[in-house]
Amino acid sequence: MDMPLHEGQVRAHNSLAQVIAVIAGTGGGKTAYEPVWILQEREKLKAKGHKAPHGIVVAPYKILRRTTMPTILNLLERKLKLGEWESKQDGIWRFYDGGYIYFCSADTPESIEGAHVHWAVLDEAGQRQFPEESFRAAERRVRFNEGRILITTTPYVLGWLKDLGDASLLPKDDPAARPDVEIITFPSIQNPRFPKREFERARATLPPWMFRMFYEGVWDRPAGLVYSMVEDKHWISMNDILEQYKVDEDHMNLWPRYAGMDFGYHAPQANVYAIRAPDDKLFIFDEYYETEKTNSENAREAPYKNEVRMAWGDPAAPEAIAEFAMGGWHVTRAPKFSVLEGLRIVFELILQGNLFFVRGNLTKTSRELDTYMWSIKEADQVEKMNDHAMDALRYLCVGLRNAGLGRHIRSFDNPTSSGRMGKQRVPDPSIPEDVAKAASSPGVYLGTRANHKNRLQGLPKRR
Repeated sequence: MDMPLHEGQVRAHNSLAQVIAVIAGTGGGKTAYEPVWILQEREKLKAKGHKAPHGIVVAPYKILRRTTMPTILNLLERKLKLGEWESKQDGIWRFYDGGYIYFCSADTPESIEGAHVHWAVLDEAGQRQFPEESFRAAERRVRFNEGRILITTTPYVLGWLKDLGDASLLPKDDPAARPDVEIITFPSIQNPRFPKREFERARATLPPWMFRMFYEGVWDRPAGLVYSMVEDKHWISMNDILEQYKVDEDHMNLWPRYAGMDFGYHAPQANVYAIRAPDDKLFIFDEYYETEKTNSENAREAPYKNEVRMAWGDPAAPEAIAEFAMGGWHVTRAPKFSVLEGLRIVFELILQGNLFFVRGNLTKTSRELDTYMWSIKEADQVEKMNDHAMDALRYLCVGLRNAGLGRHIRSFDNPTSSGRMGKQRVPDPSIPEDVAKAASSPGVYLGTRANHKNRLQGLPKRR
């Protein structure tokens, strides 16, 4: 098949390495190259006598469903008509002339294990949500057939993939050397379709480290990262949680859920969602991140409305809080702390081992954690960029701390309290009277509806 490739893609196409890592700027054509490499690899394997070569495609769940899978199948199925789904539910796609593609989520490395395959594609492997264990599982899958691996990503964090790249440069006699790995880098504008004006705008407006990483495809360490203490050990899979607490999903479904909200229209509406374990550990498990939608639209479309026991929103946005309350959310304004005071509360939860992030649905949150910066102009201030999910996380944590997290969390399960006149509804005292009067929903009260049952089905609902 003759398809035009730009210079960076040609270098990857001609590589003879066992592991090819294409690390490039955003929009550089990394994912678009994956189906071309798959076809080339299949032809090589067939020439060696493999009649039906199988392969795996691995990516963080949301990226897999929204980008990786559609891009690959757009060429293989829609344009070239080379195959069809064997089982879409199980992520199994088959070629008409023999062989399968198994689409796997990087969030749960154990799901990658299975029968031997002949090749593997790992998309966006540089993200926090792509753990080293998933790479090792892919290596095990191809090892029996001496299969090759294609890795494509923008450099996000200085993690295991950076270490793999460094190992590829070591002398061959070094025990840690990986001579089987080739790192291929190129900037966004290596792709002739990427607009040069956007490339130059990014160069002029972004911090130099961010431009180098996201547009030149070069690893750099940002100076002044706010959440520099967040490491790979703070990212966990849902299965890890089940094993840690020796519970099944039905039992975990009973754990309370909470949310933090940062309101926006042109700027994103960002919600982060947490479950709280019996020992008060918090696990951030999902996010909602949308632009160009009104408060009422976001209140209607954001997930977990009926499951969240309490949400805390930006205290400077009482109207938005009122609209969410009218939309049925149990929501109140976050306690008024300065940004620095709020960050200290989040830092304390992380450093004491009480706050973790669940791999799978936190695409925007992960990116913001790795790009949220201290101001270089003002002491103890943060840069007002890449902060929407970070603000929502802060509102969540200060709201829970104010409710007694780590000591005794005030119950949000019972929206009534006993008094001389029997049980009466207790309005949330932190909601202004005018906001409370404007809302007709019981969501302006602390608590959930009686006999409400949470649902947490493995990784939560996909959108």
